[in-house]
Amino acid sequence: MNTENIKVIIKNYFEEQNTQYAILINGNWGSGKTFFWKNELSKVAENKKYKTIYISLNGIAEIQEIEKKLFQKIIPFIEKKENKKLNNGLKIFGNSANILAKFFTKSNFTDLFKGIGFLDFFDFSKYVICFDDLERCQIPIQEILGFINNYTEHKYLKTIIFADEKNINKSQEGYSNIKEKVIGRTLNFELNIELSISTFIEFEKTKNSDFHNFLIKYKKIIIDVFKEWNISNLRIVSFYIKEIQYLFPYIKDINDQFIREILIFSAIITTEFKLGKLKSNEYSDSKGLEKIDKNFPHLFEIKKKNNENKDNSKSYAEILYDTYLIDRINEYYFYPSIFTFILTGYLDKVQLKEEISNRYPEIISIEENSFNKLLNYKFRELSNDEFLELSSSVLKFATEGKYTIYQYVAITKFFYFFSENNLLEITVDKVSELLNTGLEIAKNKKNIEENTIRNLMHFADEDERINKFKRKIKEIHDEIKSEFNIIEANELILLLNNNNTEELNLFFKKNNFSNEIFKNIDSKKLSIALLKTDNKQLFNFEELMNGRYNAGNIKDFLSADIIFLSQLKNILEKKIKKIEKQPQKFLVDSLIETLKIICDKLK
Repeated sequence: MNTENIKVIIKNYFEEQNTQYAILINGNWGSGKTFFWKNELSKVAENKKYKTIYISLNGIAEIQEIEKKLFQKIIPFIEKKENKKLNNGLKIFGNSANILAKFFTKSNFTDLFKGIGFLDFFDFSKYVICFDDLERCQIPIQEILGFINNYTEHKYLKTIIFADEKNINKSQEGYSNIKEKVIGRTLNFELNIELSISTFIEFEKTKNSDFHNFLIKYKKIIIDVFKEWNISNLRIVSFYIKEIQYLFPYIKDINDQFIREILIFSAIITTEFKLGKLKSNEYSDSKGLEKIDKNFPHLFEIKKKNNENKDNSKSYAEILYDTYLIDRINEYYFYPSIFTFILTGYLDKVQLKEEISNRYPEIISIEENSFNKLLNYKFRELSNDEFLELSSSVLKFATEGKYTIYQYVAITKFFYFFSENNLLEITVDKVSELLNTGLEIAKNKKNIEENTIRNLMHFADEDERINKFKRKIKEIHDEIKSEFNIIEANELILLLNNNNTEELNLFFKKNNFSNEIFKNIDSKKLSIALLKTDNKQLFNFEELMNGRYNAGNIKDFLSADIIFLSQLKNILEKKIKKIEKQPQKFLVDSLIETLKIICDKLK
């Protein structure tokens, strides 16, 4: 059933007086039911003057846990005029803030909840409650539906239940009977992918107008590919939009063809990743996706004809081609940096820039052209005049700092050779002087490449002078890298101080597998920032830390973090003694517990 029809039925349900039943909305995991509630149905309820309450049943094992959640949601309404009786019943505890304090300090909540006759006093007649994730609730199905029935039958509470009914154990004793009693109507939810993507895009209008305009421009292709591939999981779409948002600053000004390639490639890898067909630890295995091009289907046919694939089984790349690219092969290109980014959360911006640059026709600068012609072992084939002209140009450009810091190794090596073999009238000392002058200028560009320095240092040179020069380049590389790390470290402190939740999430995503982010942070400064930030950001920080160290083999990547995290934990343990206010103390205590668990993982 489409969403517009469901809205009409729900609207009629809200208008009906003294209802004694709930409505079940049935749909697949990730199909957008929760999104539909928050952005559509809750507004229908509010238009009918109802107050809305949302409770996820995911992982809940006891009825008491639901009561707690319900109580927490209703606290803001306790002091309203329509709940005078309940308010009088609670006056012994003071205002709602005092009740919250008791909740967070883990006092005997059940006695508080039941002792004041909570359910008897509270007026539910103008409330709508949404119970989500029914199939993920750990309470026996007949028990949870019985609990809900107490509200619908005796309190006339308007109740919407979301579930993926095929994942409910319907064999449980009494399920059919209790469902028939509680559920007045079951509506099958069908995701409108076009409407959902349009809604996601509209969300960006007030948050980031530039990104919103970008999405509007490419809205058709985004909608078309998800419709073509029959993607009906809103979590995939949501994840995809967030990934594109992160890529946006680096792709917004590039060629339109390359943007379309990146949008389609990102959609494919995002879908495969969220469906579990690609894993985070497979980021270094491209699975042959780099070989897919216009000739790919023909090569597969040739392989079959030559009996190279006797069992007719297809490779991962062939399956992916059949699934996504039969009609879009001309718009496919493999971007390794984006492949790694989607699988791990880490984007190598330099690598992405190089990949995009390589898509353009190569335009070689004069200095690069001179470098390439002179500095190879075919310089012997140059004419006398050409050799002198090129060597003069390269030395001039090198002295002016026109090359990358890594190119100075090759320049030094060749010019030492030219000097010592009397090919040029210049001494080795003069070569060193000029090239060191240029290197000091070149390092100010602060362009570093991890792969290049790794390859440069991997092989030792026969000439110890060149090895010494390599070590100098490595020092410059590490110095620049350290500056970047310090900037990022200060960025984390700044984001906490500014309570910038969205940017903090992006920071952790960007540095997901980086073991550098805590190397340059002062643990005392970070603890101060954590204690000054608001509770929402403090809780968010703990969730991000949990996510960062969630993988089972995380110690293989981030074991170096343990020293810093132990220091931070110890500082917070001392500072928590001075915290008096709740729930800040509760949240700091929880963060300390999380840091202990993480440290144990990293040992």
